[in-house]
Amino acid sequence: MSRLPRLTVVTVGLVSLLAGCAPALPQPTPPPAPAVAPAAVTPGQSSRVLEDLGTVLAAADKKLDDKLLAPRVQEPALEMRSAEYVRAKATDGKREPTALPTTSQATIVPRTEAWPRTQLVVTDQPADLQAQRILVLKQDGPRDQYMLWGWSRLLPGVQMPQTARPEIGSPVVAPDSDALLVSPQDAIAQYADVLTKDTKSKYDDDFADNASRDEINDLRKRNEKAVKGSGKYEETYTAEDEPVVSLGTIDGGAIVVGQLTSLAKTTLTLDGAKVPISDPFYRALSGKKTANKSFLRTSTDILVLYVPPAGSDAPMSVLAFESVITDAKAS
Repeated sequence: MSRLPRLTVVTVGLVSLLAGCAPALPQPTPPPAPAVAPAAVTPGQSSRVLEDLGTVLAAADKKLDDKLLAPRVQEPALEMRSAEYVRAKATDGKREPTALPTTSQATIVPRTEAWPRTQLVVTDQPADLQAQRILVLKQDGPRDQYMLWGWSRLLPGVQMPQTARPEIGSPVVAPDSDALLVSPQDAIAQYADVLTKDTKSKYDDDFADNASRDEINDLRKRNEKAVKGSGKYEETYTAEDEPVVSLGTIDGGAIVVGQLTSLAKTTLTLDGAKVPISDPFYRALSGKKTANKSFLRTSTDILVLYVPPAGSDAPMSVLAFESVITDAKAS
């Protein structure tokens, strides 16, 4: 019995000796860091995001229930879609929610290792042959889903600027970047000034003409004419914070996406004048059938701009614009 402990000690000593003489095992080394950040999402991942988004939109649109949007839609798109559901219900389905295809013709993916991450999807044309949409999909953190942040309509005749392939990704441009003709945050604010002041804006010549601006001006003139003699009509546009994303283009410019809030206010100045609220959607939003003093309409607008590189002689241009009425108040 006394030999067993001695044998055990010898065995342990032998193992220790062998371990001391053995060469060190090769250690794995990390791969060299890439020269640029990788694309933030693969084409396959983007397709799955769009598929999930399509399923969520279809279910919510069918029931006109904004609570069903939560898994894949965030603000400001959530407020926009919710308002469209109110409109559809108020008009007995005659004014349906905006068609949002979730099949892509082109995808613009950010090249970044940081969050939030935002990709742009140029959709196929809707079945009703309306303009193609640009879907803005945002991921707030590494464990968050990509969500629909907003959408916008491509304007007639627009050619999207060339961007890097989705497998490579497009560089993310800082909101205050001086590599462009105008920084992204200034570009959005300047266009808001143009929409508010029209040709009186000092930035009027910095932007190419576009169909959405023509429509806005035509509607403003009609509204001003409608209240002439009994009141005044005012319309203002304000940029909301900094752009949600700016993605570089092949030529050194950038596609810049931002949010505007527009306020259209009719103020009555003639004693006894009233504004009848005949539109069932406005009635649903305001809860009133007549305005005795004023009527205020709020819209959420999604703007997609192309900003040329610094030193360019080309004007900035509007690629897509969407405006959704999200609130109305009567007093």
